[in-house]
Amino acid sequence: MVSEAGRPRLSAVPGPADRDRFWASIEDGLDELARGLVGRIRAELPSYALLPEDEHFRNVRSLYATMTRSLAEGAPPNPEVLQSIRSSARRRAYYDMPVYDVLAAFHYAHQDLWTALRGSALATESLLVELVGPMAHWSQAMSQAVVDAYVAQQGGREQHERETRARFFDVLHADGPGEGAADLMRELALDPDGEFVVLVARNHWWPRESVDALQRAGRRITGIVHTDARAGLLTVVSQGVVLDDVVALAVEVGGESLPLGIGLPRRGLAGIRLGIGDATRALRLAEADGRAVVRFDTDWFPAVIPDLVPLLGPLLEPTCRIAVEQPDLADAVVAYAESGFTLRGTGSALSLHPNSVSYRLSRWHQLTGLDVRSFSALALSLVAITEARRNS
Repeated sequence: MVSEAGRPRLSAVPGPADRDRFWASIEDGLDELARGLVGRIRAELPSYALLPEDEHFRNVRSLYATMTRSLAEGAPPNPEVLQSIRSSARRRAYYDMPVYDVLAAFHYAHQDLWTALRGSALATESLLVELVGPMAHWSQAMSQAVVDAYVAQQGGREQHERETRARFFDVLHADGPGEGAADLMRELALDPDGEFVVLVARNHWWPRESVDALQRAGRRITGIVHTDARAGLLTVVSQGVVLDDVVALAVEVGGESLPLGIGLPRRGLAGIRLGIGDATRALRLAEADGRAVVRFDTDWFPAVIPDLVPLLGPLLEPTCRIAVEQPDLADAVVAYAESGFTLRGTGSALSLHPNSVSYRLSRWHQLTGLDVRSFSALALSLVAITEARRNS
């Protein structure tokens, strides 16, 4: 609520309770204020379309929370806050967003917060006068942090990025919680809390010059791509990309015959680590099937079977043998699973009468002890059949 005539009310110097109510009212409106600022920036500065909107909102909301807390406490921007601003600016520099646009965005943030402070029904003239100096200090500090980040990004950018990338992958592949990973990710223009997709290929197909070429090619597409080759794998960590674009770059640099595995979209450092496992399983399936690309999200079932076999070996062995000896029965089980679990649908898929399908499923039950009308029996049957076919 804006005070009468849009002006702060005149009063004596506000006491602690007045200040607490004022800052509480400002804090309650920060979500709306941040959403409004993000909309304004993206409408007036087209280069910000390159930055994911959810990340943009988190950045703005966090900045406003930090600014208001600092202003309420009468404290200047601390080194950690300025480092965070520099990290955000480096990420925007990575996207090749003009420094003038980034400075303008921070100016809008200062301007909109000041408007909100003045417009509060709890604002007093004496309180606002006290805030003029600290607000100016914040504006100057933010602008300087942005300029520093852009200057640093231009000087020695490639070498610095290469060293930072190597340290990041060291942490990624090491045991432990990954201390310092978030800072390294920000240095690489990655949002540590954002969503990642991992792609992998066999390292022996990717000499060092090809890995470097893929890294350079990644700058031509929207989003962030970082590549590394170690432990037998080429690993590509991506964020905010169109996966087909990354695959196209890999084909362009490495050739069409090189298999590629793609993991599930996952969040944070732990998600990247899990994504390497996803992608490696998908790659294993691509190699086994002679396919160029396998995505774990669509082929997760056959991709995980080699990991299940050692656990389920005694259960699988007799069923695998029957699947090899009676391929027609195995075909009926697979078709039953893929045809809505109906005899008519299975018969249509196999060009058989439903009675013939019923006989084959019953015969499978007799030979294996697995009634495919039961979920666990059907699941075990499908694992056994897939493993048998993989080894035949």
